Amino acid sequence: MRLTPHKLMMLLRAGTVAAGVSAVVALTGPFRYGDLNLPFPDTVAHALLFYGLTLTAAGALPRSRASDVALAFLGLAVASEVAQAMVGREMSLRDLFGDAVGVTAAYLPVAMGRLRELVRTHPHASFAELRRMDRRQPRTARSPAPAPDTAS
Repeated sequence: MRLTPHKLMMLLRAGTVAAGVSAVVALTGPFRYGDLNLPFPDTVAHALLFYGLTLTAAGALPRSRASDVALAFLGLAVASEVAQAMVGREMSLRDLFGDAVGVTAAYLPVAMGRLRELVRTHPHASFAELRRMDRRQPRTARSPAPAPDTAS
């Protein structure tokens, strides 16, 4: 079996799905953090979990914007805390903060790389101008061109 970029991406995607399922089980299952005997606080464990999940998902979804992946994982962080409350576990803003720190730590290098690219390519453009130049932004509908006058 030859290793190709496509095969590697498929493995990364499968690993991301497996990590996501494991995270759902760990966050909503009948487990207590103290039972794991980890050498760091629960908030750090949340940060590490969401750092890894965001990083692998961003790698597994190369056609998605990293900012969209990061926002999705921030939404999942909120959803995981709500789900924990629904299954009888503690809903914690401290854990949500840890989740957000992990997502931010995974996204920050991407954002800094993008900023460096913008400084090189468009150093004097405003962010509004850059948004208008972005080919991925939805365009407003243009009115159709008038039909040629054929009645002569």
